[in-house]
Amino acid sequence: MATVFDRFRDELDQFGDRLKEAVESSKLHLERSSLIGVRSKIAYKLGMAVYKKERGGEANQGQVDALFAQMDDVTAKIAGIDRELDGLDGETVRVDEKPAPPADPAEAEVAKP
Repeated sequence: MATVFDRFRDELDQFGDRLKEAVESSKLHLERSSLIGVRSKIAYKLGMAVYKKERGGEANQGQVDALFAQMDDVTAKIAGIDRELDGLDGETVRVDEKPAPPADPAEAEVAKP
């Protein structure tokens, strides 16, 4: 009887581990999505500053440099999250990594008219 409870406890532990990994992955995806939004806003501001400068307007070079620094920082954070997500997903096997085994050849039917 103890083995049934041991198996049940092991299954619960495995389920808990998978749930913990799923929650961690979800948090990372949410943080990544937020950073992508921030990156988009920075890119918009940077694009508008370059547009003003190209059209002969006044563009504050200090502001442009600060936007470039922010863009580099956010891009580095996104790359770090991507590496963490790759580490979490590295334990699973995807279909494109391990193709299905080849099927056995079958004989074709020949229909005579």
